Amino acid sequence: MARPGARPAAAGDWHARPGRVQHGRAARWHGTRERGARERGARGWGARGLAIGRGRAEEKVALLGRHLLSVDPPDHTRLRRLMSRALTARRIAALYEPTSRYVHGLLDEIGPRDRIDLLADYALPIAVTVICELLGVPVDDREDFRRWGLSLVRAELEDDASFDGVTEEMEGYLVPFILAQRSRPGAGLTAVLASARDEDKLDDYELISLVYQLFFAGHESSAYLICNAAYLLLAGNEAGEAGAATKNGEVVERAIEEVLRYEGPVKTPTWRFPTEDVRLGDVVFRRGEPILLLLAAADRDPEEFPQAETFDPWRSEAAHLAFGYGIHHCVGAAVGRMEGRVAVSALLERHPGAALAIDPAELRWRDNLMMRGVRSLPVRLGPRRS
Repeated sequence: MARPGARPAAAGDWHARPGRVQHGRAARWHGTRERGARERGARGWGARGLAIGRGRAEEKVALLGRHLLSVDPPDHTRLRRLMSRALTARRIAALYEPTSRYVHGLLDEIGPRDRIDLLADYALPIAVTVICELLGVPVDDREDFRRWGLSLVRAELEDDASFDGVTEEMEGYLVPFILAQRSRPGAGLTAVLASARDEDKLDDYELISLVYQLFFAGHESSAYLICNAAYLLLAGNEAGEAGAATKNGEVVERAIEEVLRYEGPVKTPTWRFPTEDVRLGDVVFRRGEPILLLLAAADRDPEEFPQAETFDPWRSEAAHLAFGYGIHHCVGAAVGRMEGRVAVSALLERHPGAALAIDPAELRWRDNLMMRGVRSLPVRLGPRRS
């Protein structure tokens, strides 16, 4: 298990200060390593209706652009309040047992295989299953979601034209499922959101957008968190040191927090637009300019984190921004943390000698401004414990 100074930074593309870059036809800003991103993430920025996915037509913005990342107060305040009431600590705690059961069952299915792609064979199935459990998707339908989840990630990684086709297929299931929860509510979070009344009641667009946001944010980022954690913990693990360390729950918890800081799955939550001219350092962002705040860069700030460019699972400073900050702090942060801990602990408990099956320098990473994850993660499992 890596100790201070054992591993250099894997990502050297963080901007030490804001930079103006070209995205398509428009010049836009992104990048800051300053912890001022924390304050700026909480005030001074606005959101616009952004549909989930890529290349969305205007009608998709109308359908899928009413989620927490794309609206401002007072609409955001109302949606956030409803989500906080629905996604309770008790509901999140209730996910632990089915998650653990599924993870160990998946490891049983993997069985005697010596080598797997941890992303496709382990992390993605776990992440999709957990979000389906949370949303109340019937068990018999979850295999379709696992297939869609893998297809979406592969399409995005390879810039495949099949992305839109997969999302259309998903919409054909999800929209009727979501709206049916109003008249025939199930036991999941979707039914709770659909049943909101009075001032918290959601219109159909808001309900559909929120559930879509939960699915997309919940499966992709969680899968990358599991893989990024495995990548950092398994490199050089021939002696099974990481597996031995996971017997200590506190060590696992701290390691996951350091993974979130050092190699978190989300570089930046989404585009933001200053509601007024804003100064950050020596740069002035003009009102309405599209801006990406690289929260991952702030998590490499040497003024906040000693040896910030080193992965240190024993690090005591844990005030990272991996889940955002302020009103846009991720409502599902506790779910993501739970998934990471359960998946990593179970993997190393059952396969204490697991190690990367590829030189870390040969790993291919997703080339995306918003996400940080491997395209695949070949892992050699080694002997297993039952």
